[in-house]
Amino acid sequence: MLQDPGAVSNQLEGLHDDLAEFATGDRSLADVYRDALLEEQEASSAQEVREVVSGTYADALPTTEFDSMDGLTVPFETATEWTSHESAGRWASDVLDGLPTVAVDGSELEPTTELNIPVALVQVVSYVNHHTADGEYSLEAETTVVPPDEIVVGSDDHSYSYVDESQAQHARFERETETVKNQIKEYASHQPPPVILFDGSLSVSYANLFDDKTTQRYVDAMAELLAASRAHGVPLVGYIAGSQSSDVADLIRKLQPGALNETGLARDAAIFSPLLETWGSRTALFQSQRDRSLQQLQTTYQGEEYKFGDRLRFTYADFGEGSSLDRLEVPQWMIEEDAPVGWPGETMFEYAFRAVQAEAAVGQGYPEAIQVADREAVLTGSDRDKLLRMLLRLGEDAEFPVEWNPKDRSKRRRR
Repeated sequence: MLQDPGAVSNQLEGLHDDLAEFATGDRSLADVYRDALLEEQEASSAQEVREVVSGTYADALPTTEFDSMDGLTVPFETATEWTSHESAGRWASDVLDGLPTVAVDGSELEPTTELNIPVALVQVVSYVNHHTADGEYSLEAETTVVPPDEIVVGSDDHSYSYVDESQAQHARFERETETVKNQIKEYASHQPPPVILFDGSLSVSYANLFDDKTTQRYVDAMAELLAASRAHGVPLVGYIAGSQSSDVADLIRKLQPGALNETGLARDAAIFSPLLETWGSRTALFQSQRDRSLQQLQTTYQGEEYKFGDRLRFTYADFGEGSSLDRLEVPQWMIEEDAPVGWPGETMFEYAFRAVQAEAAVGQGYPEAIQVADREAVLTGSDRDKLLRMLLRLGEDAEFPVEWNPKDRSKRRRR
């Protein structure tokens, strides 16, 4: 319980100027980056830009859309014709009619450190909406107990051990990617192919924050997922809502180091947001180059080798309100393959993007399929209490003790 809300309010008032600078400073910085990017597009081709930044490890590289796209954006004029959410919904219903969308999301309960036996819980939900007249859909959940030997870690010399609460998060990621892979295989022969929405990045560069062994777990899981998508021809979209990335900004700074090296990095969303004038519009596609971890995204799947080090693309899309943008990541093969005959778009990417647009229209700014999967997957404090009671009952019936630790026993008595 917040004991002194007045003190918090006064402190926030005292931080007024700092908060205002944080909220608006990125905009003025983004203006500089935006102008520099548009100047580069006017003066150089994508290939020339790539040559200039070669060897600099820029976080993004331009694609052929850099050369062909006016203002580096694709407007969506259809949205200007909508007069209400109902009219947007009708458009989305027409687009999605007979086109399955699949979303997978998960949740976890951290290890039960309140007791002498630490276990965690991971729940992953897959939601498939077939968008047929009879309303056919499927919703499946898999709940997995993560045992102590996957949670308790120790030093190499076995001199100490501890409960690593992050192991539940790692286990969740592996189970999410495995679930998506299973969905890809299940619907591989479906026509038209389903569009798979993965709630998160396909690059897993954030896994570099972990130790080498854990990083490899993420890399292996994602490489398998990307390979399954490619092998079975099922489009996969990594969806990052409200992206805070600065990959394109890093590219711009490496193009103009003299002018920008002393500045901070603007957020890509702040750079592109003023250019995306209609709901549902998107930026040009860029090649993802963030750090060198992408080179590790390789695997053998069904006897064939796959490498994705330079095969991930991303775009920013305006699906919500305000200046925030969502980032969509896709494998390169989707840009190279034709869209299913009779469905919107020339390429598999355009086909998938249109499906995502429609899902976001239904969900009023965020794909409806992801919303459903998230809602059904979430684990709450009440679920944690149920898990604790299950463990305590198990201890009563088993030949081993399950006991509260003194600190948590005391807390529960007092609250």
